Amino acid sequence: MLDVRKVARPRPARARPGADPGRKVDARSERWREHRKKVRGEIVQAAFRAIDRLGPALSVREIAEEAGTAKPKIYRHFNDKSDLFQAIGERLRDMLWAAIFPSVDFATNSVREIIRRSVEEYVSLVDQHPNVLRFFIQGRFPEQSEATVRTLNEGREITLAMAEMFNNELREMELDRAAIELAAFAAFGSAASATDWWLGPKPDSPRRMPRDQFIAHLTTIMMGVIDGTADVLGIQYDPDLPLHSAVPRKTAAG
Repeated sequence: MLDVRKVARPRPARARPGADPGRKVDARSERWREHRKKVRGEIVQAAFRAIDRLGPALSVREIAEEAGTAKPKIYRHFNDKSDLFQAIGERLRDMLWAAIFPSVDFATNSVREIIRRSVEEYVSLVDQHPNVLRFFIQGRFPEQSEATVRTLNEGREITLAMAEMFNNELREMELDRAAIELAAFAAFGSAASATDWWLGPKPDSPRRMPRDQFIAHLTTIMMGVIDGTADVLGIQYDPDLPLHSAVPRKTAAG
């Protein structure tokens, strides 16, 4: 089966149309491309700082001030607000990928431990950048609409990738793919709604429960999605064992 980690993770940039693989790369063009990439990254980092400091209703001018540059320079590196917002969302996605996947081991961690560690890494990211999460979950600007949809889709890709890893471990059972995808979407939607509730509506809103308690509750909610899906699919499993041991082989054979 196709390795979902190669499919769902952020894809490398495609080669420019018409580019000749055998053609010598112009050094100045390559330096300029790397410079633009570096500056874009610095602006996105500044946007993270500005959003977290000023809240999700900030302006591009305030992002430029945080980056120590002028607003017109922002638009020399981003096509428009939507392009900037999308880049912020892609960075958020990459940070979540980088946090979750090194922290879990499908071979040795129990199902419950995988979910708990994933939730813990997610909540840690929310705690570090609460207003960035508000920025996308609440989507207050018209220019955010497309970028928000793309960012939320990237978030769903992470839950879909996790679901596909579970599916790969149980591939001999030929599980209903639609049910697996539904579970992934339900898990993502639950996490997004729970995050919106936990953070509260305003940047100065207090957390609505202690962090550790929120992690415990959200883990239980995620486990509920898994347990319910397993029940619908007729799978009996022990969530306190690694997945390859959690499902009796007689069930898989049936």
